[in-house]
Amino acid sequence: MLPWTEKYRPVNLDDVTGNKNIIEQFKNIAKKGNMPHMLLVGPPGIGKTTSISCLAKELLKNNFKQGFLELNASNERGIDIVRNKIKDFCKKKMTLPLGRHKIIFLDEVENMTQIAQQALRRIIEEYTHNTRFSMACNSSNQIIEPIQSRCSIKQFVKIKNENINKRLKQICGLEKIHFSNKGLKMIVEYVNGDMRNGLNILQAVSVTYGKIDKMNVRKIINKPKKSIIKKLLKLIFEKKYREIFNELTNIVDQYSTKDILFSFFNIIKKHEMDDKLKLMFIKEIGKAEINLVRGADGEILLMSLFAKLCFLIV
Repeated sequence: MLPWTEKYRPVNLDDVTGNKNIIEQFKNIAKKGNMPHMLLVGPPGIGKTTSISCLAKELLKNNFKQGFLELNASNERGIDIVRNKIKDFCKKKMTLPLGRHKIIFLDEVENMTQIAQQALRRIIEEYTHNTRFSMACNSSNQIIEPIQSRCSIKQFVKIKNENINKRLKQICGLEKIHFSNKGLKMIVEYVNGDMRNGLNILQAVSVTYGKIDKMNVRKIINKPKKSIIKKLLKLIFEKKYREIFNELTNIVDQYSTKDILFSFFNIIKKHEMDDKLKLMFIKEIGKAEINLVRGADGEILLMSLFAKLCFLIV
């Protein structure tokens, strides 16, 4: 069975959901040609790869397969891949219409080593006459400045809940799946702007249970119960460090760090507390999420976060 993330992946820019301003810019580039080097920045699952692929298809048309190279920099992150595969593609002879160039797309480019990034910067300079580079990352902090300065930076944002909900309903109709609005709402709130994750969960619930309702969705996503998160929050305000440590030890093996952070964030948003303190809590949760994306150990990250939150309580 084909994953729905691929089955329902947009094939042109008109079909892309979210980030309307950037998509309009891409449409103008598709009409006029002469695409700049680009750095696409934003969280996973919001359409960075899909958008650049659609743009490349509209620019290159029949030459897409030969003129578009996609690499995941997490898997191919060293200098050899830059010197060999990327450089070989840049050297490849192709006849393209005026204003059109070969396109290389590097996903998760922040995972490339510093040496590889320096080599990439030199290749960008050397082959800019016939090749355009597009790169995607969750955060630009680990991208060297010489690469950033040579790119047009496009800041992608999370897809709005109503847009994800609309798309999931469309797919339920196409797949002839029975669904409840509460079931879809639970998926939408859980994925937090990540369309790819939403499609994966929708397919998982459909394949496993055949119906999208709240009970079946809860079985698939296995997010922490509100009672657990509220208990942790109460322990923070009471500054009971040992109890917090024990509670976290019990749940880190049951739920993902991402799910614990997201559930805690949702509880904090609705909790009655001083507004200044609430903002400080949310700021620390945001920092923790960034560090998690960068590869921090989940258990250590949570222990550190909850210790910091205790110190914020006066």
